[in-house]
Amino acid sequence: MLVDSLTQHIRSKYRKSVLSSRQEEQGDRDESEDEDYEPPEEPYRAPAYPYRALEGTDVRLLRIVPGTGTIECLLHQIPLDEVRIFYVLSYVWGDPNQTETIIVEGQPRIITKNLHEALHQFRERPYDIGYPEDYFWIDAICINQEDNDERSVQVPRMMEIYHAGHVVVWLGPVNEPPADNLLKRLLRKVRSSRASISRDEAVEILFKKTSTMWIDWEPVDEDDNIILDEEFGDAYGAVVLAAADILQRPWFERVWTIQEACLDTYPNVYVGRHSVYLENFIKMFKYLATEHKFLYLCSGSMRMVALNRIDDLYKSSLFDWADNPRKSEIAEVLSKVIRVAGKKSCSDPRDQVYGLLGLLRYLTKGNLPEELIPDYDLPEEIIYWNYAAFLFQSLGDLDLLDCRRNELQGVPSWVPDFRYFSLGPDLRRELSVYVSSDKRALNLRGCVLGTFRDAINGCALGDIMPSAEKIPIKFTNHLNEFDEHILKPSAAAREITAEEAFNDMMRNASKIISSEGTVSFYQIYCRLRASTGKKRSRSARKRRTTSIRWKEEAIAGQLNTPFLVLVDGTILRVIREDAEVRTGDLLCVFKGAREPSLVRASGESYTFLSRCDRKSGPLTQEKFDDAFWADRDVRSISLI
Repeated sequence: MLVDSLTQHIRSKYRKSVLSSRQEEQGDRDESEDEDYEPPEEPYRAPAYPYRALEGTDVRLLRIVPGTGTIECLLHQIPLDEVRIFYVLSYVWGDPNQTETIIVEGQPRIITKNLHEALHQFRERPYDIGYPEDYFWIDAICINQEDNDERSVQVPRMMEIYHAGHVVVWLGPVNEPPADNLLKRLLRKVRSSRASISRDEAVEILFKKTSTMWIDWEPVDEDDNIILDEEFGDAYGAVVLAAADILQRPWFERVWTIQEACLDTYPNVYVGRHSVYLENFIKMFKYLATEHKFLYLCSGSMRMVALNRIDDLYKSSLFDWADNPRKSEIAEVLSKVIRVAGKKSCSDPRDQVYGLLGLLRYLTKGNLPEELIPDYDLPEEIIYWNYAAFLFQSLGDLDLLDCRRNELQGVPSWVPDFRYFSLGPDLRRELSVYVSSDKRALNLRGCVLGTFRDAINGCALGDIMPSAEKIPIKFTNHLNEFDEHILKPSAAAREITAEEAFNDMMRNASKIISSEGTVSFYQIYCRLRASTGKKRSRSARKRRTTSIRWKEEAIAGQLNTPFLVLVDGTILRVIREDAEVRTGDLLCVFKGAREPSLVRASGESYTFLSRCDRKSGPLTQEKFDDAFWADRDVRSISLI
């Protein structure tokens, strides 16, 4: 097994070397050579469109026909082990309402605009891709999306397909920047171009420098650290903006792109006609983000971290180490993969879990248990229920209760909505957790802390988010309600000022948002409470610096969910923004949980409402360790 894994790893390295050589050869070609090109002879292959059933190791592969005008393609069905080199396209489908028509085996086929732009770009034969005989595997075309049985079989194979081919990431065309935006204002201190350059030129410079960073980079300080602004010269500001634009592309948020872009496949990233290896772009991101922290706010920054962690998991699977995924039970590896993947989006809610199965099988080299086998005939509610029951029963991991919304219908209250789900950093097992035989009850051990002193419910973030023009009156009213029912009672119970209680509650936000400026979080909170809901004056808009804007938005982001205050003054934030708190709801602490939970009595059982974050007050000091449990009335708690 180890030999097989190392062999595959070496093949990936070899494939990268071969394709790099092809890039150099292609770069030397001129148009006259292209006109004289003749494809090699190969056996006749019957058209694979309209679709026919896939058999054995068969895959469908697309070939782009050279030419201009409407894009024409061939589709062939070939056993995977008979394909020498092919490209696997990692991309996002894009807006389903924005479509284009191509011709596949002489028949019109509708595809999304983003895929059409990718096919058009690759038909132009940029450098290292696009030979007329080259094949592409593209999920939207090469899997019959209307056949649920085929999808259920092919989804677990996707990791195998991605590692058999060469992964090409399409991030979309080059986007020219708007005249003014927040990123530009954040770059005021960066030396900008004396001669304005286009976004296309900036992306070209960024990718070329990234590809040669270990070869011909010259400017370094006395400690051999690269001086970025010296290396990029007058283009530095434009290059940083181009990197920020790339990091905000939708590709970095999609669930499928996690397994598609694992670093051991050495993906090549395309933005328009420009390309760079993803592993090199990640290294460049780290350099740039060291100088410009705001790049960590881009969605791509979290995906960069996720890909590195997945690469670490893969490398540990090659050797006989303690954390080798192949030594762990499959539920534990699935839990790790969910943690590493973080926030992700997809058009089909079922793919929140199915989109990780290829990676799971690749890391474990084992078969999926019956509970995890994809079945696209089932609705997402049943799939999430099955997955949650499997993980709870296998691991007792109570972090599974942590989700910021839950829109599922007809399932037990403890089933998480994987669309709004994030796990803690480390797996914590609790042996006392078990699922009833009918999967309707989650049984735990814990204690009931009691009810709360007061509470307020949340409101939609979009309704309260301040803008440059005005502070919504609904936000002002909500803050005043928070002040009266939560903040002041907490301060009084603890014998501290409201300002001290508020600053303690916002301590984590203060670590993330720069303390730049003279206006504190509490001062901004008081200003927001005093607003009349009218438009900001011209002078007020000018005084609203980036630091003030971020603090306003941080306060809105913290206070859009329900809040509780306990008799001892502890302030709790209810994580589920759609939870509705009622008088008589109870706080519980479950053995194995990191945080308290809010539940509602239902006969002898309880309905789970939400996990709660301890924001301020005495309960924040508790570690829920053995000392905490020593004098507690520990009982069985059944969630239904």
